[in-house]
Amino acid sequence: MPSLARNLRVWCGVVAAAAALMVFGAPARAMIMQADDQATCVSGGGNVRAFMHAHRASVLRIVVPYDGPSNALACASKATADGYRVYLSIQYDNAWRPRRVAAYFRATLAAFAPYAWAVSIGNEQDLVQGAPATGTKYRAIWNAVEPVLAHVAPRAIRVYGETSPFGFPFLQDSFRAGRPRGAQVIAFHCYDVRDGGISVVPEVAAWASEHHLPLWCSEMSAALRRSPHLWLNRDSLSQWNELVARMEAHSPDLKMVSYYRWPQIGAF
Repeated sequence: MPSLARNLRVWCGVVAAAAALMVFGAPARAMIMQADDQATCVSGGGNVRAFMHAHRASVLRIVVPYDGPSNALACASKATADGYRVYLSIQYDNAWRPRRVAAYFRATLAAFAPYAWAVSIGNEQDLVQGAPATGTKYRAIWNAVEPVLAHVAPRAIRVYGETSPFGFPFLQDSFRAGRPRGAQVIAFHCYDVRDGGISVVPEVAAWASEHHLPLWCSEMSAALRRSPHLWLNRDSLSQWNELVARMEAHSPDLKMVSYYRWPQIGAF
C-alpha cells in the first residue's frame, strides 16, 4: 500500500504539472508574460498575487474604465508593492473630441503615473463605444493624447492600438499618415475568433515590424465553454496551446503574450 500511495502521488503530481504547463506555461518566444484579472483587481479590490503567480506573469494589465466606480488605482498600487509591472489600458468615450480625451488623460493619469510601466491610449476603441470609431479618428486622438503621456508619465511605454481581434484594418487605416509620433508598441487582442484574432497575429506582427514596432498580444485566452458570442471559437486546452505555439513560431516580432481572465468562457 505505501508504494501504491507513493505511485499515486507521483502520478497526480505529473498530471498536475502537465495541466499547469498547458494553462500557465511560460511563452516560448515572447519576452513578456502578462495577466489580467479585472474581476478580482478592478471590480473586487482583491489581491492578485496568487493569480499572477499561477500564470507566471510579471506584468499586470489593468483596464481603467472612464465611467463608474473602480478600484483600479488601489489595484495598481498593490501590484507595484508586490513587485509587478503595471500596464494600464485607459478607456475613453468615442464620442469625445480629441481635446476632451487629452484633458481626461491628463487628469486620470496623474494619480497612476507612479505605478505605470506601460499605458495604452484606449482599449478596443475600434468597437462602438459611445460612438463609431475609425482609424483616422483614433490617430487624431493619439496625436492629442501622446504628448500628455510623454509629460505626465515619461518613463511609461506608450502603447498604440489595443484593438479588438477584428482591429487589424483599423490599425492599418490609422497608419495612413505614417508611423504615429511616440508610439513604442502596438497591442492587439489575440482571441480565437471566426475572422481575425490569433490566426492573423503573424500578419499583424510582420506589419508592425515594417514600422519598427514590436507587437503585444495584450488580451487572449481560450474559450473552453459554450459562449453567447458566436464570433468566438470554442477550443480545448490542447487546441488552444497548439494555436498559441503556431502563432509564436510564425511571429518573431511578438514580444508579449497574456492571459485574460474571462469567467464566461472558462477561467483559471
